[in-house]
Amino acid sequence: MVYNSPYFIALLLSDYGGNLMGQHIRSLARGTLALILAAAAVMATAGSASASEEHTVQPGETLSEIAKQYGTTVAELQALNDLPDADYVRYGQRLLIEAGDSADSDGADPDSAAPESLLIEAPEPESAGDYLLYTAQPGDTLFLLAGKHGISLSRLMSINGFSAEEWLKVGQALLVPHALAPAPQPAYLVSALQPAPPVVEMQAGQARPAFHTVQAGELLAEIAAWYGVNPAALARLNGLRNGSVPEPGRVLRVPSADALELLEGISARLEQARYPTLSERWIEVDLKEQLAIAYEGVVPVRVFVISSGVADSPTVTGAFRIWVKIAMQDMRGGSRAAGDAYHVTEVRNVQYFHEDYGFHGTYWHSNFGTPMSRGCVNMTEADAKWLFDWATPTMYDADDGGWMFSTDVNPGTLVLVHG
Repeated sequence: MVYNSPYFIALLLSDYGGNLMGQHIRSLARGTLALILAAAAVMATAGSASASEEHTVQPGETLSEIAKQYGTTVAELQALNDLPDADYVRYGQRLLIEAGDSADSDGADPDSAAPESLLIEAPEPESAGDYLLYTAQPGDTLFLLAGKHGISLSRLMSINGFSAEEWLKVGQALLVPHALAPAPQPAYLVSALQPAPPVVEMQAGQARPAFHTVQAGELLAEIAAWYGVNPAALARLNGLRNGSVPEPGRVLRVPSADALELLEGISARLEQARYPTLSERWIEVDLKEQLAIAYEGVVPVRVFVISSGVADSPTVTGAFRIWVKIAMQDMRGGSRAAGDAYHVTEVRNVQYFHEDYGFHGTYWHSNFGTPMSRGCVNMTEADAKWLFDWATPTMYDADDGGWMFSTDVNPGTLVLVHG
């Protein structure tokens, strides 16, 4: 279990809702507030009278990040809040901060005003810019409104200066993006089953030449960087082992930006009868080939060389939808007793499609094409970014750092994983 993953959070927030998330999360208000208020009650009885500030833990935050934010140490936070494990704090947990620890403290009463970053003055409708004033209707929740407008819950709360303890009231005015999150349409209209199009080789006059002649001392990684492609894709297209040293004078075929040439080497492509859709965007993960393929309808549009789970922690198979995504988070899990504990910081472009299984960027290894992970689909940073931007749920704000959950009006992209 990745302890700060959204699936772990969802297990805690059992009422945190939306139809597409089924048993993972259900409705925003009751579970979120109950958890936070319960945590607040516990912290109020356990806290020290000398503490003058409280910090509510956000998704993906670690104790070391919080300590750095307030100019204190992990040990001091542990002692003040009676935390047994420095590697684990949970979303919504209230932490007491010693007076004077905050790097931004100017002696003001922290309860007398909201932080400046949360204060917002409602603009006139004609000057709202990227936002408009919306009046809450019966049945609305902050969670559902965030999903409809393609922003995370934390981002919507920040825009409107909401605290975690506040309820959304019918008739309340708040700022939302000016349009609903667009549902991306496939680039190709599909009226019936049709054969997958042939893969076309790179033609003269395109952005990069189709071939490269290896010079003495050149490495695959250097050649790949020169052309802006994944070294594993370059190696695979030329029948080389990823990380090997090509001999001088050898002519290498350079993959295009979409790397569709890699499909030529697959002897048995997935039958169209097994496609989960003929019209939506979807992602195929082929564990045998160690490839991920992005489709629009029946047409493949981009291919990635990936690393799936190793034998002891294989990647789950089946048909799923991306149920939550986040631009960056820390990941931790495993067991210290078993010797397999891990803590990886700043993992980028994370998209979970089943519980704690997801796509994400990977900077700690480059051995793509070989199973390497604990179950997730490892991708290069560039590939993970492309897939994050292409797949849904759509994020309206590129700078949004919160959890973006799938909803009925902003559903996640279909994912089919097979061996």
